[in-house]
Amino acid sequence: MHDSLPPTVPAIDTALARWERHGRPGLPENGFALSRPPGRRRQGIYRVDTGSPVIEPEGHILRMAPSPDGRTICVQLAERADEDAALGLVDTATGALRLYPEFRCRYDPMLWEDDSSGVELVAGRSRSLVRIDARTGRSTASAVPPDTRLRLFPGGRRGLLAESRPGRPSRLVDRDTGAELAEFAAIARVLAAGDDLVVDDGARLQGLDPGDGARRWCWDEPDLRVTSFAALGQDVVAVGVRAGRSVIVRLVRGAVAAEREVTYQGAPAVATGVSADAGRFHVLVEGPVLPPRVVPAEELLSHRGTPVRRQSPARTERHVLTAEDGTGVPVVVTSPTGAEGPAPLILTCYGGFGVPSLPVFEPTVPAWVEHGGRYAIAQVRGGGEHGAAWRRAGHGLAKGRGIDDLAAVARGLVEAGLTRPDLLVLAGASHGGVLATSCALGSPDLCAGVVSTAAPLDLLNLGAHPLGRRWAGEFGASDTPEGIEHLRRISPLHRARSLAAGTVPPRFLGIVLAEDSRVAADDTLAVVEALSRAGGSATVWRAPETGHGGNHLDSLHRLGATVLGFAAAATGSVQTAPPTT
Repeated sequence: MHDSLPPTVPAIDTALARWERHGRPGLPENGFALSRPPGRRRQGIYRVDTGSPVIEPEGHILRMAPSPDGRTICVQLAERADEDAALGLVDTATGALRLYPEFRCRYDPMLWEDDSSGVELVAGRSRSLVRIDARTGRSTASAVPPDTRLRLFPGGRRGLLAESRPGRPSRLVDRDTGAELAEFAAIARVLAAGDDLVVDDGARLQGLDPGDGARRWCWDEPDLRVTSFAALGQDVVAVGVRAGRSVIVRLVRGAVAAEREVTYQGAPAVATGVSADAGRFHVLVEGPVLPPRVVPAEELLSHRGTPVRRQSPARTERHVLTAEDGTGVPVVVTSPTGAEGPAPLILTCYGGFGVPSLPVFEPTVPAWVEHGGRYAIAQVRGGGEHGAAWRRAGHGLAKGRGIDDLAAVARGLVEAGLTRPDLLVLAGASHGGVLATSCALGSPDLCAGVVSTAAPLDLLNLGAHPLGRRWAGEFGASDTPEGIEHLRRISPLHRARSLAAGTVPPRFLGIVLAEDSRVAADDTLAVVEALSRAGGSATVWRAPETGHGGNHLDSLHRLGATVLGFAAAATGSVQTAPPTT
């Protein structure tokens, strides 16, 4: 067992650094954007019109909300990568920052008053409803009732309050009148769209009368998973996923006015977010070798974008491979242009919580492809790529189906001649790390190696993690004999401890994050110990200054270089060298 940085590959490390120089722009919001410009190592807030910085802090900005008059920006700023942020106000003229460390936040929605005199939010970690006077800097706070989750959203004269309690529907309340407007199974987001309130309940968008909460319209497409939406007047633009592909939809009072599969310059792409600012809709677009960029929504909806012939280091193709029960499981494969025959291949997935796995831009992908490797994303059951039924098919007591899907995809890629078992590495982060590790240890001859990053690998002990109790339903955890046996059967740690004598497991790299506030390290350490006892090659690496959410580019580079170096060594595809980091 080791706890040091694994060897890196100098040529891949150089390519990774080159692709990382591309920035990661943010969507405009009232003239500002939370972005990482090209060549910068961390995020900051910048003016959209000039690109000039407002603030470039040492820490991590989880969220920002500019005031209506543009003079102040409310931020949630964490000193470390642990997602424990303090509330703050930024003067946009001077960049001066005033922090309120007594109010701890974690991506909580912030609501400005219409005249910009104050901002409010429910600080989830401090369990308090907070108001800061933007002119005097004074703050007031009141306690939030226990076992209650409150969030603020725009609407009405003083905003709307979403109230959620365990085992009950979520209530949407007008704060000015105290009247309950409606109840929903869940409330993901609320926006004002002209005379309507638009509510995303996690399954559909609904337009409500802001006065009495009467439903005016409902846009419900079970096969489409909305990931982001914005409103401008009565128009709503939503981006999401249908049949594993990125789509963009324009709605007018709930009726579809335009709909397109997302493409950019004539090639398939992924829309990862949308905003409304300066009288138009903006969409963040990216692809496996297409660095993120912000483009007008009209360009994507009208297909006015002109195809541009340009040399690309890669081609991305979609395959559908057959699972054991006959279901087709899609996988998106990015390969070097002109590649033929088996090649080193990194296969990853997520497969949980209804989260879609799409071919977005990650610098590790083109860096790996440039040096002869393939990179594949399996859209296994349990994810959000193919509608609600697909998500339910890999949820709870059916969680093992996602693991079986991943194994079927791996075998299918070998049968298709794209790779070989000795050239295949499974990789997954968080929930995806559970599936990848369980899959690799359940079929030890399937691959050469497996990488797990920040994953809860002991499913019989989810409560040991800071957020583990929230995951019980996703994995089918319960205290019933059926639930316990289900978790034991698919738990990576149990599989590591139950390997048959003489079995040689694939090489294992367990990455734990030094500033992770969601997943503890003990499970990964236990898996490494079990595999080492079984005679396998197992390593743990604790990534410094790295958390489960947003990270500075230096941390991301170390992570990416480590995973690629391990994949190169496991497949014997590239000569490695001792780390220079």
